[in-house]
This record gives sequence, C-alpha cells and structure tokens, in this order.
Amino acid sequence: MTPSGSGDGEAAGAARQFALRNRVLLLSLALSALGIATGVATANSILAKAPLGYGGLILAGAVLAAACSLLHTRHLALAVLTAAAPLPGLIWAAPMSADARFGVVPVLAYAFAYAIAVMQAQNILVRTLDGAAADHLFKPVAAATGLMAALLLLWFWRAATGAAAFQAVLDVVLASASTLIVMPIGESFLHFDEMFVAAANRVRERRQRVFEKIAMTAVPRWGMSIAGIALIFVALAWFGAEPAFAFVHFANAPVLLGVSLALTFAVAVSACSGWREGFGAGVAAVLAGLAALWAFAVIGKMVPTSPVGVVELVSLASFLAFCGARRAAAYRRLGDDPAVARLRAVEDLGGPQLFSTLGGIAALLPFSIVQPANAAYAVALAFAGAGALGFAPALATACEMLVPRRRSVEELFRRR
Repeated sequence: MTPSGSGDGEAAGAARQFALRNRVLLLSLALSALGIATGVATANSILAKAPLGYGGLILAGAVLAAACSLLHTRHLALAVLTAAAPLPGLIWAAPMSADARFGVVPVLAYAFAYAIAVMQAQNILVRTLDGAAADHLFKPVAAATGLMAALLLLWFWRAATGAAAFQAVLDVVLASASTLIVMPIGESFLHFDEMFVAAANRVRERRQRVFEKIAMTAVPRWGMSIAGIALIFVALAWFGAEPAFAFVHFANAPVLLGVSLALTFAVAVSACSGWREGFGAGVAAVLAGLAALWAFAVIGKMVPTSPVGVVELVSLASFLAFCGARRAAAYRRLGDDPAVARLRAVEDLGGPQLFSTLGGIAALLPFSIVQPANAAYAVALAFAGAGALGFAPALATACEMLVPRRRSVEELFRRR
C-alpha cells in the first residue's frame, strides 16, 4: 500500500510539471476568462452606447473573413481559428474602451489582427507541408503597432477624437496579443491528414505559377516602371485627398505631417533591416493612408472616426510590407541576389498578403453596406495589399538600381 502522503506528493509534483509544460496555455486560459468576465460585466453599458446590431455586424464580418481564410488554407478548422483568434482581444479591450466611440475602429483593429493570424496560418501550413521553421512575427507586429500608437499619440492626444484613438490602440494591441497567443494553442488541436497535404500541395503549385508573374515587380527591368506607378499614385492620392484635409482641424498640421513621415520611414527602415526595403515599405504605408482620404474625398462623406481609422490602415499596410521585406532579407542572408530574394519573398508571402487584404475587406463589407462612406477603408485596404505585393518590392529594387549597395569580394564571387 502506498502511503497517502506519498500519493499526495506525487499528485502535487505531477501538477507542477503540468503547469510548467503548459504555462502558455494556462496563462491564455486565465486571460481569456478575465477578458470574458470583464466583457460580460460591462456588456450592458457598451451595448447601450453602440448602434443597434453592431455586434452582429462584427460577427458577420468575421464569418466573411473566415470564408476568405478557407479559400487560402483549404482547411475548415484552421480557417475558423484564423478568423476567431482576434476576437478575444476585442473582448479584452471592450471594458477599457467602453466610453469611446464605436464605428469601424474595432473592425480595422480586427483586420490588422486578422492579417497576423493569416501569416501565422501560413507558418502552420509551411511546417505541415515542408517541415520548415516558421517566421517570427513579433518584430513586424511590434514595429507596426508601435508606429500606430506613436502616430495616434502625435495627432490625437488632445483632439476631439482622442477617445477613439485610445480605443484604437487598445483594440489593435490586445487583438494582436490574443492572435499571437490563440493561434499556437489552437494549432495543437488541428489535424492534417494525407489527403489535405496532397490537396494543399496542388493548390500551392497552382498559386506559385500565378505569383511568379506577380513577383516580376521585383525584377529590375520591371521594378523601375512599377516604382514610377507607385509614386504617381502617391501624387494623385495627395492631391485627391486635399478636400478631405478640411475635415481634420489641427494646428501646425504641416509640422505634424513632416514628423509623421519621418517617423514612418524611420520605423520602416528599422523593421526592414535596410533603407531600400524600408523606403518601399514606408511609401506603401503612406499610400494606404492617402488612399483612404482620397476615397473619402471622392465619396463625399466623412465618418467621425475616419482620421483614427486612417492611422490603423497605415499600420496594417506597414505590417504586410514588413513581413515581405524581412523574408527577402532572410533570403539575402542565405546568399541570394537582392532582386532574387525579393522575388522569392513575393512568391512565398504573396498568398497570405493577398488573402489578408481580402479578409479585411470582407470584414468591412457589412459596415460598408450600412454606411457607404466606410467603403473608403476597403479601397485603402486594396492599396495596402498592392503596396505589399508590388509597390514595396518594386521601390526597393528601384533604389537598388539607383544606389547600388557595396559588395565584398566574397559576395561577388560566392558560389551557391
């Protein structure tokens, strides 16, 4: 017979061992329980201030985003996990932003976190199909969210939309955190059989042929042309957005704009580990913000939280561009020519970047039906996807041609 004291000690030791092995899971469960409890506790006050059916519109957008994820992953459970991962973060943020205005600010935060989830889903697929190591998303996520928080603090610290700006920061940070926590945990419950692996490989081969053509934007002879088109879009968006500037009443706006541009490009250069890729990513982010204001000017209607939403779109565009630039940098470290590295990065991440954009647009669709002015955000999301897929690599290639980087003798005569 085993003494009871010995059995209790073995049970306590097993419990401690389980807690050490599953500390991330237990922490996530504790945070989820806390977020849901506080969310339920403040639900009445939040729903009383929210428009009728607001929660239903968010859920409808999440369902549409799940459909886009299903097209990308071809795995139902993974698609549902991808679309649902940002939702706990929005619940966590709800009590702290109960007095802020609603509108599309949480939806754009969902679109940002959904893009992170799609990138993580791509990592899951790569591990499943190839057994390769996954990309680390912490640095691009931190750079994009930090840029958004800095820009919101710079523009809306004492503005009338300061409450919406505070809500945007909470929504984006907590939705991103929940995505980074929930996706790895949910992955352990997924099952990928041989039929899925075979079907996924066939889909990847078909898509690779498509993105091989899109990746030609990183080839030098096409890069200069696409870079010129990108700069033309920036100029058109700047002049097209001029009527929308009237809705943003800020003192010292030119100074704030100059500081914002310098900050955006500084963060982009740091996140992309090179000024050429950073310049491309920065232009892509600026173009997304200008495209939103341009679309608002064309539609002729501005919603109250539109300036805050523009900053969220800048952060989303920058995140997508940062991921592509970091993948290209990884290929360069392996010895690839810079143009080839960018081309391979587009081939690898073109699908996730495209479906991240489509999912964000799908999540905005219910709100665009209710308020047509919100379609301006969808237009800006399309520019964000185009920037990450085509404009950012092309601009980096153009900078490479105009200002060639120095190479050592070893790099020039390296044998692959």
